[in-house]
Amino acid sequence: MVPQNYLELQIKPFIFLILLVSFLSLNIIYGKTNENIGSKREVRSFKGMLISYMVYTAVDFRLIIGDAFYTAFPRLIVMFIISAGFAAMSFSCFFWFLHVRASMHLKFRIKQRNVVNFWNILVHTPLFCVLIILFTPLHVIVYELTETTVVFKPALMFILLMDYVYLIAATGISIYNRKNAKTKSEKKKYNSQIIFILFFTISGLLIAFLLNLPAIELCIIPVVLKLLLEQQDSQIYTDALTKLYNRRRMTDFITEEIETCSEKKPLTVILVDLDYFKSINDILGHDEGDKALVSFSQSLKNIVAPINAFAARWGGDEFVVAGKDQELPEKFREWLRESLENNNKLNYIPEFSVGITKCTSQDMTCEQLIIKADTELYKDKNERHKTSNSFVKRLREVKSRADI
Repeated sequence: MVPQNYLELQIKPFIFLILLVSFLSLNIIYGKTNENIGSKREVRSFKGMLISYMVYTAVDFRLIIGDAFYTAFPRLIVMFIISAGFAAMSFSCFFWFLHVRASMHLKFRIKQRNVVNFWNILVHTPLFCVLIILFTPLHVIVYELTETTVVFKPALMFILLMDYVYLIAATGISIYNRKNAKTKSEKKKYNSQIIFILFFTISGLLIAFLLNLPAIELCIIPVVLKLLLEQQDSQIYTDALTKLYNRRRMTDFITEEIETCSEKKPLTVILVDLDYFKSINDILGHDEGDKALVSFSQSLKNIVAPINAFAARWGGDEFVVAGKDQELPEKFREWLRESLENNNKLNYIPEFSVGITKCTSQDMTCEQLIIKADTELYKDKNERHKTSNSFVKRLREVKSRADI
């Protein structure tokens, strides 16, 4: 029979290797996480989750010492390290919730602005409760240090419950977003978010059976890596400047929607052109031209978020909107003009031309629809340019005021 001490000597280098690889891997993933793979909110929350896991991994280095850890350091330091481990896992759940919430549809975010204070208090309450318990004398209801080890109390379930508040809320958001996803790739992304709660549950079960082993670290890396790769993949379909979807994603979307369109449920394709874009660049400069594209794109996002529609930058100053909302073809111009006026951050209101076409047959192709929309766009642009235009004059006035 192999002595217990001999087994411990064999397994501790293995534990150290797992923890070291996990910690270094999380650091590498953290370094690869930047605003090129998602919105500022998504990136911030994803980085927060990575930091939480790194702290948890650092705390688990105590496993190398074994039970001697509880007597090798002053009692206060031991309690702080144990509490930090629980808190790190709670923070990871909190940041995961924030990460998923960042992908909520725009119409819900707008509603939240009116109750922002109440919402922020509500969101932070579970985490605040956990921190109060762990880092005050109340920690004795969760765990208690004896002379040689730590004994966990039933109140530990309360800490786990607070973690699951975030996980369940995030899962609910992901299920809703998946239901309203407009493409297969979006559904794939939300599917991964939904199964995240299973990862956390499995990790908890592993800890119960593999006490004193780095069980969570074995689960963390593949899941985090998958999330990073999916975020990077999503950027293949995203325009770098405007953060709208690009031509490739729009082509996929239109092709998918054609398969289910009919006379009763036609697909509307709208080609939108930002008028006098060259004048904006020539008079106000290319930086202002980029701002115009970003502002125009945000207005398009505001339109398509609440309805069954999809917006993309087609190229240059051209954009495409597609969807099966019945009001889209009739009210698009009105919606866009209103959105530009209400949400405009420029010193002028951009002007635009549109070309609208409908697809009622599955025999059509994306290319054919774009050609038809382009023909209508050309007609609309010609009509608009027949009237006297004061837009260039307004641009020069803006330039003159800026020079003063």
